This record gives sequence, C-alpha cells and structure tokens, in this order.
Amino acid sequence: MKTNLFLVLINKEFTEQWRSSRLIILLAVFLFFGIVSPLTAKFMPDIISSMVKGQNITIQIPEATWKDAIGQFVKNISQMGVFIIILLSMGTVAREKENGTASFLLVKPVSRNLFILSKFLSQFILLFVSMAVGFLTVVLYTKIFFGTFSMILFAKISLILFIYLVVVQSITIFFSILMKTQIPAGILAFMTMLLLGLVSILGKTGVYSPSHLIEESQIIINDAAINWQPFAGSLIVIICCISFGIRFFRNWES
Repeated sequence: MKTNLFLVLINKEFTEQWRSSRLIILLAVFLFFGIVSPLTAKFMPDIISSMVKGQNITIQIPEATWKDAIGQFVKNISQMGVFIIILLSMGTVAREKENGTASFLLVKPVSRNLFILSKFLSQFILLFVSMAVGFLTVVLYTKIFFGTFSMILFAKISLILFIYLVVVQSITIFFSILMKTQIPAGILAFMTMLLLGLVSILGKTGVYSPSHLIEESQIIINDAAINWQPFAGSLIVIICCISFGIRFFRNWES
C-alpha cells in the first residue's frame, strides 16, 4: 500500500514538473550548455585572436582540445547551472504550502515522510535525466569539433558534477521545507552554497566541503588521483537535508 502511494506521489511530482514547465526549463538548460560549451572551447581562441588583431598585442593561446570542452561544461553548470537549479527547486515544498496543496494532501492518508521523500527523489531523477541530456549533447558536439574523446573520463566527471548538483538540490529543498515562502528558501540556499565555498578554504575541515567536488572534476581531467573527503562531506549534507527535512515537516502545522 505504501509503495503504491509513494509511486502515486512520484508520478504527481513528475506531472507537476511537466505542467509547470520546470522540467522543460531544466532540460533546456543542460541542452544549451551541452551545445555551447564545446562551441566556446573550439572558437574562443579564434575570437580572442581576432579581437586583439591589429592592436599590437600578442597573446599565445594553445590549441583547444576536448578537455577544454569538458572543462567549459563543468564551469558553466557549476556556476549558472547551480543558480538556475536553486530557482527551480526553491518552491518544491514552499509553493505547495502557499497554494494549500500540501494541506489538502495531508488531510488524506498521505504519510508526511513519503510526501517529503517523493519530493527529494523526484527532483533527483529529473536532475539525472537532464544531466544525461547534457552529457549526450556534449559527447556529440565534442566528437564533431575535436574528434578524439574519452567518454569514460567524461562519465566520471559527469557523475561528480551530478553529486554536486544533488547537494545543491538537497539544500534548496531543505530550506523550501523550512520556509513558508519560496524566495527566502532560495536566498538561504544560495547563501549556504557560498558558505560551503568559504568553508572549503579552511584547513582539515575544509577538505570535506562539497565545493571541492568541482576541483575533483578538474583533477580527473588531468588524470590525477581524486580525494574521497568531498564525497563523504557531500553524502553527509544530503543525508542531513533529507532526515532533518522530514523531521521539520512532521512538526509543520498545516
């Protein structure tokens, strides 16, 4: 019975994401960066050269490679992509509090635990699908412009980037549970990501910050050994957001 109810809640989330166009927006974002990143890596050296041509300025720009295309994709998603994900996720629960949907569902025999778990899981699945679209787009355009390409290496980098974005989603959904409206949830999520970035520069504690995952993706590009601490820190953050999110929602007065 609980399994069937959980699947119904997941289906409700997918339907709502589609009707509100948030799924389409997220897919479009990854598709856009999947196309733009290889294009930028390929043609940016030529653009810079043409800009400084005739100005008696000499800039030695190395020839772009497929690694530059991957690095550009990681940079775009870890910056603009994170901001967009926060905007799309900040109303996950807060929006339903505002419009009364959450209260309506909880009047029915719907477990609060399942309600929140369906929120987290559906968001993670939608992110994974969008990430897959971005992955395939980068693979296609990188092969077109650069020929040689290590798909296994990019798959590892994409997995690290996906974990980082799951952390962003988890933090945003947690504040969406905590806050009554969407805007404060988004602001707190953004500030928390900035705080994690500041924590990353600390000594022994900072190595566990999820912000280091972006650095780890660059380490993989350069074929160096990765560190496990940011992955452990990310797992702790995700688990805490889900568990405390469930606990706070249990005490929410609908």
